Amino acid sequence: MACFFLPSGIDEGGSNQSPFAPPPSKAQQACVSCRKQKRKCDKILPTCGLCARMARPCDYTILDTIPQQQPAQASSEELATLQARLCELENRLNNASQSQQPPPPRQPLPPTMHINPEILSPLPPKPPSPLWSPSAVPSRFPTSLFLDLDAFNWSTTPIPAPNMPIPSEVLDILSRGTTVQDTATEYFHGTHAWFPFISKKRMELGLSLWEAGPELAFLFLGMKLVSTPVNNGVEPAGNPLYTAAKRFWASLEQAGSVSLQFVQGMVLVTVYEMGQGIYPAAWISVGVLGRWVEVLGLPGFRRGGVVLGSVTTWTESEERRRLWWAIYILDRCICLGNKRCFCLPEPDESFVLPVDDKAFDEGNPTLSPTNPLPTTPFTTQALSPFTRLVQSALLLSRTLTHVRTVIQSNISNRPVPFSLPLLTSLATDLVNFTQVIQSELSPEPPSPGTTTTPSSTSTFPPTTTTTVSPCYTISLLPSLSIALSTLILLFDTYCTPENQHLGPSPLPGPEAPPLQSPSHISFAQQSMQGLRETSLKIRELSLELLDLLVLPSQEKKLSPLCLDSLYASMATLHWLWKEGGDAEVREALEDVRRCISRTSMRWRVSREYLEILKRQDVSFAMAFRAESGKSCLTRVDGS
Repeated sequence: MACFFLPSGIDEGGSNQSPFAPPPSKAQQACVSCRKQKRKCDKILPTCGLCARMARPCDYTILDTIPQQQPAQASSEELATLQARLCELENRLNNASQSQQPPPPRQPLPPTMHINPEILSPLPPKPPSPLWSPSAVPSRFPTSLFLDLDAFNWSTTPIPAPNMPIPSEVLDILSRGTTVQDTATEYFHGTHAWFPFISKKRMELGLSLWEAGPELAFLFLGMKLVSTPVNNGVEPAGNPLYTAAKRFWASLEQAGSVSLQFVQGMVLVTVYEMGQGIYPAAWISVGVLGRWVEVLGLPGFRRGGVVLGSVTTWTESEERRRLWWAIYILDRCICLGNKRCFCLPEPDESFVLPVDDKAFDEGNPTLSPTNPLPTTPFTTQALSPFTRLVQSALLLSRTLTHVRTVIQSNISNRPVPFSLPLLTSLATDLVNFTQVIQSELSPEPPSPGTTTTPSSTSTFPPTTTTTVSPCYTISLLPSLSIALSTLILLFDTYCTPENQHLGPSPLPGPEAPPLQSPSHISFAQQSMQGLRETSLKIRELSLELLDLLVLPSQEKKLSPLCLDSLYASMATLHWLWKEGGDAEVREALEDVRRCISRTSMRWRVSREYLEILKRQDVSFAMAFRAESGKSCLTRVDGS
């Protein structure tokens, strides 16, 4: 082997040095010039070899002025604290990953380990997680379904399942003990009683959460969200269940998820938003559901088979139909207070009403016949609560369409011709429908196919004195409440003073109300009477609801669709009391107010209704005080 030696007295850096001289002292770090040029430095003091060769000054002063910190020796208390923090971090990582393998045994720290004092300082607070975070899973959804539907149909492109895991926060919520089973049980004993659009039979025969994938996990999360009351002191929009559901919703959309369970979970999240008064999120969510109806092709089976696949069972076809009706109900009810346009079109003659609820839950098509929409009247056949809810939404849709037409005509100064037969038909259908529901509030639910006839002598809903079954009453209250709200909406449109003017106008110019026909004025006067009677009828409904809410099991079944009628009655009674000071109206107002306050324990939107009326009281007091001040000034000036 050849060995190469440098000449005597010259080292690798090029500095002259005797081989027998003691080793030179070295700096702890490279000089400034070598560090700037990123060259290797031999760190010899006072001048490194490279600087000596280049005949340049070698500077160590800046680096040597920095005091060298001695490593701190950890005490036994510091080691114990560090070990506790390591255990806490290991538990967090294990819970986040949900690994089935036990963590490896932790080795004790050596007592001579040097610890940075910053490690032992308190951990910084965890920053709040954003409501939506982008998913790393790309979408594999075929865009030709939207860009070129014909090309999608010709190519028979399959729609892949979303390739994304269930988020760790959702697993942390649903994987605690028997949470999934308890959530399903609580949901089917609560919300399902008045909104049965999810098949209980298919859920019992379905796959487990771990085998079905993220869509079913999202559905269970929606069930838990809508079944769990919000704790006092917690804002509904900041509820951890709600924020987790919204993040999961966005992630599934980004991953290209298209399934029945996904849209069913969206419906439940939207019900939560409407019931807790989370706006405009609830309004936007209903619009999104309207778009998803078009994507899935509901409720028709030919259009729905393109995305969802062919229907294999009777229960599955009924579940698809009920999902469309559920979205239709929410779309109509959310427009009650604002009178805006709908997202879903009106059902045509090919639509079919939902079958009996019991038959749907048991998956037995022999228990209930099919009810086509055009040939099923509102008043002559006893139907299940969900079918009644659909019928109330249909009546609401007809009335809202007419009211919106009247409002638009007044804005554009193009009044529509007054049609007394149309208004009479609307009012008669609504009154008869409320009477039929009251007749069905019996100790036992009526059997399908039973014929009932409303009273022809009563103009508005009569007082009900029948002892009712709490379970069946809570299921029928939403449809009755929607019908009563629709009556108030119709009567309120025509009971205004400008609709009761006949003869020459007392106001000149464009502010003059249009001349009305005698039939128009007659209907306006009937509307005033009907507005009072319907509001008092809702007062009776509120007293019955207060009795039902004494039972905790019935409070979980309370529908947020009942609350608009309570507010409409409260606002009307408040106006009537301010106008006339009637003691009966005042007492009824307090009863309805007390009922709305009680329902706020389940649905926070009731607090918003009370706040609206409170602001009306303040505005009335301010206007009255201003008017009184003007009167006093007038008297002073006149005297």
